[in-house]
Amino acid sequence: MATLLLTGAAGRIGTALRPRLREAGHELVLFDEREPADPVAAGERLVIGSVADLRTLDDALAGVDTVVHLAGIPTEDDWDELVAVNLTGTKNVLERAAAAGVLRVLQASSIHAVGRVTEPEQAPASIPGDLLPRPDTYYGVTKAAMEMLGSLFVDRFGMSIVSARIGAFGERPTSRRALLMWTSGDDLARLVGATLGLREPGHHVVWALSHNQGSPADLRAGEAIGFVPVDDAAIVLDDGERSALPDEDMRFLGGALADVPLGRRST
Repeated sequence: MATLLLTGAAGRIGTALRPRLREAGHELVLFDEREPADPVAAGERLVIGSVADLRTLDDALAGVDTVVHLAGIPTEDDWDELVAVNLTGTKNVLERAAAAGVLRVLQASSIHAVGRVTEPEQAPASIPGDLLPRPDTYYGVTKAAMEMLGSLFVDRFGMSIVSARIGAFGERPTSRRALLMWTSGDDLARLVGATLGLREPGHHVVWALSHNQGSPADLRAGEAIGFVPVDDAAIVLDDGERSALPDEDMRFLGGALADVPLGRRST
């Protein structure tokens, strides 16, 4: 079993992953600027700090063998804020991990790194996980740049880094678009497990999605590193629940975010 550092542990994804990773037998270091809503459990250590604070990052990395980097601004926002947190913050995490000899990292990229790819032009399972970036927002630009940092640190330090293009994350799909691009908590935990199995240096850009019927996502890049998602949005909901889902802009992979004003925070 592994000792994992979860940056952004108090956020929505970190909160969902914690019990799943503990159940798998892993010990966790929880790193965030605020205390998580769920109390710290046995097998967890809490470090309060920012990805801008190198000394605190070093403290958090003590005894860790794999980083799950989730910290960041999760939507469109002011350019300078996005760069400071999502890009410089990721650079700091990767630098300190490399300095500590922690050479395995799963970092939370996003569907919005390719959010301006048009959906109607794509057949099912036709968009590879490692498609060249086509971001839809300044937020998407920082996620694409995060992926480039992953490539740099692999080449410079022999790290194993997975850049996970997460989709519509949640316990249940909440829109028609999410039926195609949903990421379940269990499947994201499976991707963490696949990352733990990496033994050779390499940068892997993969779809961090569930195995959703009719999705345009080609999951083979993830399968190549042992990530085999098993959940399917189409069977999580019954017919009535699916028909009641709200519509969402389906022109682009990024959905409605692909048209928000640049630099304006999206709620």
